[in-house]
Amino acid sequence: MIGLTGWPFLCLIIAVAAGSIGGTVWLWPRLARQRASQIAARLGLILLSQTILLAAFAAYANDTFGFFSSWSALLGTGHEQLAATSSSVIAPAASATPLTVTGSSFGTMFRGGAVFGSDVSFRLAGVAPGRPALEARAAAAGVVLRVTIHGEYTGIVAADDYVFLPPQYFQPAFRAMRFPVILTFTGYPNDPLNLMRLLNLPAIAARLGAAGRIGPAIYVMVNPSVALPRDTECTNIPAGLQVATFFGTDVPLAIERTFAATASRSGWAAIGYSTGAYCAVKMAMLYPGQFTAAVGLSGYYVADKDRTTGDLYGGSLGYRHENDLEWRLTHLPAPPVSVLVASSASGEKSLPNTLAFIRLVKPPLSGYALILPRGGHNYYTWRRELPQSLEWLSRRLHE
Repeated sequence: MIGLTGWPFLCLIIAVAAGSIGGTVWLWPRLARQRASQIAARLGLILLSQTILLAAFAAYANDTFGFFSSWSALLGTGHEQLAATSSSVIAPAASATPLTVTGSSFGTMFRGGAVFGSDVSFRLAGVAPGRPALEARAAAAGVVLRVTIHGEYTGIVAADDYVFLPPQYFQPAFRAMRFPVILTFTGYPNDPLNLMRLLNLPAIAARLGAAGRIGPAIYVMVNPSVALPRDTECTNIPAGLQVATFFGTDVPLAIERTFAATASRSGWAAIGYSTGAYCAVKMAMLYPGQFTAAVGLSGYYVADKDRTTGDLYGGSLGYRHENDLEWRLTHLPAPPVSVLVASSASGEKSLPNTLAFIRLVKPPLSGYALILPRGGHNYYTWRRELPQSLEWLSRRLHE
């Protein structure tokens, strides 16, 4: 079956659209009479050709922006794995495979290679023992891994996420280091691949690191919605998927058990844009024992019920309040974390809520705002905000 993204499907749908237009032109004179059946046929041709043309535009937009990466994500035919409820949660046993590597590439962009296969022990044993050329390439450019993360507390399995290991990860001078980790959320609907393709996150981080403006860190690039096409908003859904626990507990456990990552909260942070911004700030505020800082780019601060989310709160206003970050600052003790929120004075709808959130900040939470003069809800704006955001995070992260 042809995949939803990539040139084969895009070329096919464009060819079908072109054929529908050509077919309409060819058939139109043959249906020129004013009989009811021929009028209906002409209307059908218009409807069919326009529908196919819109599908071609939608396919092009999806291929460009990566809203849905597969047919199962678009149609929601993947199997949702329900999380354990709070009454049945027990301490997780150490797992040999909390994270599986399904592909790898040198550099800051995933290109679908298999340099290391599924072996992730190369960090401590040396990169591909006996293959110094690979070790040298990794030490010069870093490595991107495509991974599947298996949630030990929640049972959630998240496929096609990515991990960027910086060049220092493979350099002898850093062999004993436990690296800080930045959990990076994409928006909704989206694909973590766009954190590399469109946001240029690993490339910008590598450039800032080479210039000495930030320290080395592991970047874990994830989709905030683990059951597409549903928008799960990083929320523990009553009698459903425990998504907050997955990102706040399961993902850190998987990363710490697989890579040379620090287990200290002073070395963990989160960053994201749009829906990912809400998730990043939410993780820091709900899991201050795991995260020390967060950055939200063009974010919001509470997830409302709509057709993409369904009922996230089990009909409970109290539970909705608990997931409302502004309500938490108003009614609950503030967590001891640092938060940077970014928006634009012109062109960004998130500005009023961002300013309202920052006005509610109280100790021990530290709040900062990055407001651009102009900018929209798009990758161009987020790429402009990213260097300052990473520098801000780097100053707060320690091994």
